[in-house]
Amino acid sequence: MRSEAKYKYGMKKVRISKYIAFTAAVLTLSLVFFGCGGATEKYEKNISELRDVVYTGFTEKFEVTAVSGVHEQPFAPDGSTGTKKEFTVITVKPKEFAPNMMYGYAVTIDGVAHTGILTVHPFGESYSAELDCRAKEPQLLLNIKLGNLSENISLNTVCEDDDIDADRALDTAISALKEELKPLKKGGGFDCEIYVRLIANPINADGGYYWYVAFVGENTYAALIDRKTAQVIGIKN
Repeated sequence: MRSEAKYKYGMKKVRISKYIAFTAAVLTLSLVFFGCGGATEKYEKNISELRDVVYTGFTEKFEVTAVSGVHEQPFAPDGSTGTKKEFTVITVKPKEFAPNMMYGYAVTIDGVAHTGILTVHPFGESYSAELDCRAKEPQLLLNIKLGNLSENISLNTVCEDDDIDADRALDTAISALKEELKPLKKGGGFDCEIYVRLIANPINADGGYYWYVAFVGENTYAALIDRKTAQVIGIKN
């Protein structure tokens, strides 16, 4: 009996140890993707996309943008959040566009070199590549090759020290859409998926960037937020 009790106790310890290890692994992934202590961590289970870094670069031949963060894969705006991965999408828009060109690219992100062939966009007269990594450095150096053409393009982040971050943008949107979001409240989170994106000015031609925060369920509620002042510029409800 005593040995059986020890065996049962030992099995219980193993189960507890495995549970603790699994919980620690999940927590570690959450911290890697979403940081520590803010709104994006609190609502991590609801966030289908966090796009918090944007780069731009220009030459006489090309206009380039890159966006980076974490998103679900595969992407599906269906109200629920799937498995997430880090991403960086580079979009190259030639000043003189021609379809079916074989543009090669090379870029180093967080010390890792990435190379490949850009894929033509189905619209927008551009080419792009999606990488399974997250860029956080202030500048990237992109090399583009086409036949004998080889051009280096410096991509600089649009993010500045006085910008509000994704956590504050999400908190601001939740406050601004408080009444609309009441039916979506579930436990400590929401019964919907959330997108938090730093996007180019969608209002006019004045340039600049804004935070766009959307809550997608049966309906979509969204807020456009000034990245400097946290002022809510517009609401979709």
